[in-house]
Amino acid sequence: MGNTRRPRKEREYQQRRSDILRTALTLFSEKGFHGTSMQEIAEKSEFAVGTLYNFFANKDEIYQTLITETAGRFHSSLMKALQARTGELNRLKACVEAKIRVFLENLDYVRIYFAETQGATFHIKTGLDTEIRTRYEDYLQKLAGVLQSGIRRKIFRGQNPYLLALAFDSISTAFLVEHMENPDRHPFDAYTVMDIFLNGVSAVKGNKT
Repeated sequence: MGNTRRPRKEREYQQRRSDILRTALTLFSEKGFHGTSMQEIAEKSEFAVGTLYNFFANKDEIYQTLITETAGRFHSSLMKALQARTGELNRLKACVEAKIRVFLENLDYVRIYFAETQGATFHIKTGLDTEIRTRYEDYLQKLAGVLQSGIRRKIFRGQNPYLLALAFDSISTAFLVEHMENPDRHPFDAYTVMDIFLNGVSAVKGNKT
């Protein structure tokens, strides 16, 4: 195999870029996006302010990069779970497990996002730019496809699969946000999400009221 090692200058560029993003993430998490300046990011990352502008046009671009790259990790993990060659129930469970794992691995990113996009707790599309919204819609469509397959096989009741996908995603998102805000109050796992989604809350068989 040929040597795939990147040139030294490229490695150094990527390392400096990563250092800047990591520093910005720490400051955004501690002080908020609006409470952090480019000057502070430069000083904390031990770069001149001018050097920062060789990597990012402004603070907004740094924030956007952090959120977009994290969204990419979410999308990749969720799509991998939904595309697995397993049954519908296993794919749904794997999707929740992947979502929980990536969420907890990127808590600082998630905290910043929800802090800066008010209302996203209740409507996940709020504040998303076109690229992230496209990824989210792609994920919902894939999730709806899994549910549609389960409906055809009589595993799930005959409801609108896209609305079911929204409901399924909203339950897990609500749990994750609650865990982020109150980590010790309501511990949960994929089984809890699956149980609520599949079995609901009614203890009365056939209850339609």
